[in-house]
Amino acid sequence: MAIGEVFLGAFVTVLLDRLASRELLKFLRPLGIGAQLKKWRRTLLMIKAVLTDAENKQARNEAVKEWLNDLEDLAYDLDDLVDKLNTEAVQRKLMETDEESTSQVQKLFSTFSNNFSVRDFISERGINSELQEINERLEDLAQQISMLSLVMNVKGSSDKTGERLQLTSVVEESEVHGREKDKEDILKMLLEVESSDCPVSVIPIVGMGGVGKTTLAQLVYNDNRLKGEFDLMAWACVSDEFDALRITKIILEAVFSGSCDYTDLNMLQVKLKESLSKKRFLVVLDDVWNEKYGDWDILRRPFLAGKPGSKIIVTTRHEKVAKIMSRIPAYHLNLLLDNDALSLLAQLSLGTKTFDVRPDLREIGKSVVRRCQNLPLAVKSLGGLLRTKVSPKEWEGVLNSENWIAEEKSEILPALKLSYHYLPPELKQCFVYCAIFPKDYEFDKSQLVYLWMAEGFLKQSQESLMEELGNDYFDELLTRSFFQKSSVNTSRFVMHDLINDLAMCVSGYKCLRLDDMLKDNIQRNSSEKVRHLSLISHHYESYDRFSSVNSFQSLRTFLPLSNYGHSLFHLTQRILHDVVPRLYCMRELSLSSCRIYELPSSIGDLRHLRYFNLYRTRLKWLPESVSTLCNLQVLILEGCVKLSKLPAHMDKLINLRHLNIVDTSQLREMSEGIARLTSLQTLSKLIVSKTSGLKINDLRDFSLLKGEISIEELQHVVNVQEATDARLTNKPSLNKIRLIWSSTFDDSRNEVLELDVLDALKPHKNLSSLEIKFYSGAKFPSWIGDSSFSMLTTISFNLCKKCSTLPTLGKLPLLKDLSFQGMDHVKVIGTEFYGNVCDGESLFPSLENLTFEDMSKWEEWHGLAPGAQCAIEIPKLHRFSIRRCPKLVSLPTFSFPFLRELSVENCNEVVLNSMHNLASLTQLVLVKIPGLISVLEAFEQLPLKLEHFEIDDCDDLVTLWPSENIVRRLVNLKSVRVKRCPKLLSMREIVVIGSLGIESCASLELLPDNISSCRDLVISKCPSLKMMTTLEDCSTSLEHLTIGSWVNLNLTNLMGSLHDYSSLTWLTIYGCNGLESFPQGGLPIPKLRRLDINGCRDLRFLPDRMEQLLSLEVLLVNYCHSLTWSFHQQNIPPNLICLSIGNCGLKPLEKLDLHKLNSLNSFSLQSVYPELVSFSNDNDDDDQHYLLPPSLRSLQLWNLPNLETLSKGFQNLTSLRYLIIIDCPKLVELPMEDLLGKLYSLQILDCPLLKKRCLKNEGDYWPIIADIPKVNIDGCSIYDPESCP
Repeated sequence: MAIGEVFLGAFVTVLLDRLASRELLKFLRPLGIGAQLKKWRRTLLMIKAVLTDAENKQARNEAVKEWLNDLEDLAYDLDDLVDKLNTEAVQRKLMETDEESTSQVQKLFSTFSNNFSVRDFISERGINSELQEINERLEDLAQQISMLSLVMNVKGSSDKTGERLQLTSVVEESEVHGREKDKEDILKMLLEVESSDCPVSVIPIVGMGGVGKTTLAQLVYNDNRLKGEFDLMAWACVSDEFDALRITKIILEAVFSGSCDYTDLNMLQVKLKESLSKKRFLVVLDDVWNEKYGDWDILRRPFLAGKPGSKIIVTTRHEKVAKIMSRIPAYHLNLLLDNDALSLLAQLSLGTKTFDVRPDLREIGKSVVRRCQNLPLAVKSLGGLLRTKVSPKEWEGVLNSENWIAEEKSEILPALKLSYHYLPPELKQCFVYCAIFPKDYEFDKSQLVYLWMAEGFLKQSQESLMEELGNDYFDELLTRSFFQKSSVNTSRFVMHDLINDLAMCVSGYKCLRLDDMLKDNIQRNSSEKVRHLSLISHHYESYDRFSSVNSFQSLRTFLPLSNYGHSLFHLTQRILHDVVPRLYCMRELSLSSCRIYELPSSIGDLRHLRYFNLYRTRLKWLPESVSTLCNLQVLILEGCVKLSKLPAHMDKLINLRHLNIVDTSQLREMSEGIARLTSLQTLSKLIVSKTSGLKINDLRDFSLLKGEISIEELQHVVNVQEATDARLTNKPSLNKIRLIWSSTFDDSRNEVLELDVLDALKPHKNLSSLEIKFYSGAKFPSWIGDSSFSMLTTISFNLCKKCSTLPTLGKLPLLKDLSFQGMDHVKVIGTEFYGNVCDGESLFPSLENLTFEDMSKWEEWHGLAPGAQCAIEIPKLHRFSIRRCPKLVSLPTFSFPFLRELSVENCNEVVLNSMHNLASLTQLVLVKIPGLISVLEAFEQLPLKLEHFEIDDCDDLVTLWPSENIVRRLVNLKSVRVKRCPKLLSMREIVVIGSLGIESCASLELLPDNISSCRDLVISKCPSLKMMTTLEDCSTSLEHLTIGSWVNLNLTNLMGSLHDYSSLTWLTIYGCNGLESFPQGGLPIPKLRRLDINGCRDLRFLPDRMEQLLSLEVLLVNYCHSLTWSFHQQNIPPNLICLSIGNCGLKPLEKLDLHKLNSLNSFSLQSVYPELVSFSNDNDDDDQHYLLPPSLRSLQLWNLPNLETLSKGFQNLTSLRYLIIIDCPKLVELPMEDLLGKLYSLQILDCPLLKKRCLKNEGDYWPIIADIPKVNIDGCSIYDPESCP
């Protein structure tokens, strides 16, 4: 779909600024190149003057479009050259100013030495030829300006989207679907009574292009209920050209019901004002784009003469327009619901509201609607296209077309392009860059802003930082509906599929998704135009997938993206060593979530790099060459849990603005050079050094810090002044702070000093989150809990073992999350915890989550006043956890009217006795409550809205709630888990809808009487249980059944042919000694997908007629030593995907008939066939005599003591990708090279002979396995330089 449009205004502006850099010109002056750059700048200024005209003409003039494409290529190449020169200038200046540089540091900046002059650099790096080539190309483009008749200084665009048909107020209501509620909402707003001081109200309807704003306005405008409500009604289509005279004239003619000859705006407005005076009117201004308040102010003046209650409906795509025109919050029109979109498609394609007349097209229609993502315009466009298609094959052809948005007859592209064309130049380039995101990809705002910044889209000024400007740009695109908030994760954003298509359409070949390239077979001659590359990362990435990337010599962005949440992926090392370092133009490089252990030192050759994302990699250190990346702005090391050190010369990263080292627990030292990076806005961790590293007072110069910071090893602060000098009170944007001391509480700790240090680290009052950990002071300073910290929402005190009192926190107005853990010296929580609470004043007014854990000496919790009897009410508390507080025996009465989740562990029953008013409780977890006999009796009133109940390790529990009255009222109970309650006798009183789990209840005899709706049942280690007849009640509803450790289990009674387990998909049986066989005639479980049998030592046979289990995909059989079995031709589950056999008695391997399992994907063989030497047989060349099926992708071999070779019998396993070999001491040969080279993962454990052949750089297998993305030997990755064999 690489149509492509070129808009270079913003890019050229940036280039002009860079060419005018004083530092660069000074650097190049001795060579005379500075004059060349000045000449280029003059030429670019001339080109910039005609850019608007060229951009307007490109759609209609192929020569102009080609000229713009050439200019864009030149702009990129020129930008790279200027950046290369700038980088050299910066690095030389760093060397000149660093008087303390060591010889090692000088080696890092290897582009020059003392004898390597600027002139040598220009000659050595081929700069002269680049200068000459760019000069020729620039002159050629300048000469073409007159040939193409390009005009200078054109204002705006005369032909942005072609002529658009203006929409009227007429609508065919029968063709509108799913807007009934929206219509009623707008009508309600129109008909509600207004105050007399508001003569006219403006109601904005906002939504993305094609969502149906005009249609909704038409429906409302034509509703009969409005006819008697308004004296006058008028409709005006404003469109993209806001012409006050034209709009006023349209409205006046509608009022007069005739033509109007006035051509003067003043006369028109006078007449309109007279016509509207003292009359109640409704005016619709459809499709408004203008963002200038002055224009709107002029247009609206005649409307102010109307009678109170007059209304103006405005439809617009832009939130900013709505805010300019109205004080009323905009009405945001959403996409259609699935059924409504399907009805619309049926109406337009079949002429009916349903697919009843063509049921064969219904599923295809649903797919069409899904692809349209319920956007009405897209559904209409496709409905019109499908009207002429009759057969399902023709409909599928349209569905699978990749070019909906580019179809000549489609209205989608022009409608969406209009929004794009009206973007300012700086927003156009930001939006086009988003073409790298695949459809449905959820992106993070801050990360996208970082990428824009790295591309140079954001220009810093004295008024705003680049990040602030980027946030503004993002918000602007959001309000214009180019972005939408994710419905799954509200902190992330997505693009509608058709907006995504639009981005791809206008980006041309600049932005490419690797999978699209492979799918569409992008030609090599387009590779030089690719600047930004993304890919959806697979769990295992082989070199073959990236082989084409070497041809993208101008690539600026390399962005692997994950569709697997936060899972890691494995990358073959050749990509890191042979591909990435050669992408010399790279500005944004992400290896996020990649399981890599080291970076090549050649990473320092990426001199343009500005954004480097190493999130959750397994790096233990960064190469020192990273310090040469002087352009680097963003370095993300979050989640690098093995990272132990940073480069020694971080101070060379003079442009670094964001250093994210969250969750780097092994990083215990930070070099003092970081203190010189005063442009840092993100410094997520500061480790206070005991010797020569960073100190706490180094924070004083970081005036721009924002977001979060964790200040650790605070025991190294030796005097209070150091903490005072950190000046945390002067950092208003630092809103999340963690203060952490050492976990070692010994005699070296100074309680008084730590109190003073904590007092001196008082942050700014904008603080929203505070965590204090391992603090050894006896109390907290007064600022903690002070009312001035009114923005605090989260506070956590962890393992502050010496504190005996808690701070005053009860009056913080926004506090939502509060937790205390390991406060060993606290014995009493008194009234100081709440503060001075006045009558009628709420305690903890916003608190939602409260946690107390590991308070080993806590005995008393007082109320609001000593001896007070009134209950403590925390009005908004949703979750309350109190765990491992065994000495707590005195509590006040609590009232938690909105509490939803309560968890109590290892506490006395009195804690439960204190809980009152639990009317909203839905989840209750009780663990290890000594003396608890009855759950019912533990509470003043049992919460009747319970949905989830769990009780564990309660030795004295005899009953839950033995009351029929209670049972009848617990109608919402969905899941119950009961574990390790040895005295519990019966659960008959429970009614469970959903899930029931019972484990290790030795005395339990009776299951609940009513489990007919149970879907998930787990029963284990309940030897006294009598359950057969009860279990039959839920046979038709069960989906998952697990039975464990049940001696003499009789499956014939449980699952004989008389039963019907029609919904069961998962059956697990383990530890059931005495079970010998399954019921004769097979299992009555037609939908069974997984069967797991483990540790049933007396089992002799698998179920009969397994060929009837058509849904069975997974069969796991382990530790069933009496089992002797094989698959006969008539007994093979036809769709088996995964098979695991271990520690069982089997017939010879060649008689198992495994080769007949044509759908088998994964096979595991463990501790069987001790005599097995290889997987070959007497006739290896005969396909019919292979022992394993060719469909295998995963193979695990465990404990085969005499296995020697895998080189034979594996020839047919061409799909094998995952191989695990464990405890095969004689194994010496892997599969043949052609099979081995295709593996994604190879894991070898306790195979000494094989290990020797796989040693890194030594073993003869190493050249073959070196490209496998994941190779583990004896539990260690061979790519880990510290632990590899």
